[in-house]
Amino acid sequence: MDLMLTAGMPWPTTLFVILIDEFMIVTGLVGALVKSSYKWGYFTFGCAALVYIVYQLAWDARKHANALGHNIGRTFLYCGSLTAFLWILYPIAWGVCEGGNVIAPDSEAVFYGILDLLAKPVFGAILIWGHRNIDPASLGLRLVDYTGDDHAVNGHEKNPANGTNGHPTDATNGHTNQETSV
Repeated sequence: MDLMLTAGMPWPTTLFVILIDEFMIVTGLVGALVKSSYKWGYFTFGCAALVYIVYQLAWDARKHANALGHNIGRTFLYCGSLTAFLWILYPIAWGVCEGGNVIAPDSEAVFYGILDLLAKPVFGAILIWGHRNIDPASLGLRLVDYTGDDHAVNGHEKNPANGTNGHPTDATNGHTNQETSV
């Protein structure tokens, strides 16, 4: 969701990618719990979901982020590349751990621990650092200033002349300032 918001992706696409991500996680979990060779079927479905997610990040979301500006595109490139790389390593970890039982449980814990450390706090730190120079309005987000300053109400400048806060509906009691023909 962080990357999709950074790229300014539409909400339906963002929610669908989150749904596919949840599907990927659940198939990995169910595959790990199945003792028969059917676990590789779950693995395959999870990998198919991963391919869709990586496609969305590497192609559609990257194009959206680059269209929004250089800082946004650069932040998305760094964070998206890290995420795509690490998420491709998760199926490898699953294959040598739960799937094939190739490595010992303590090595499995170290493998997943390093991936989780890089994918969660390191990713978050890079994302926060990258957002330091990005105006939320350029991402289509509207933040409200609750400091009590009168100059900003609901993200709009307050007009001292008529007391409105910049919305076209304020001066006409709920009607827009556009002329209508009858």
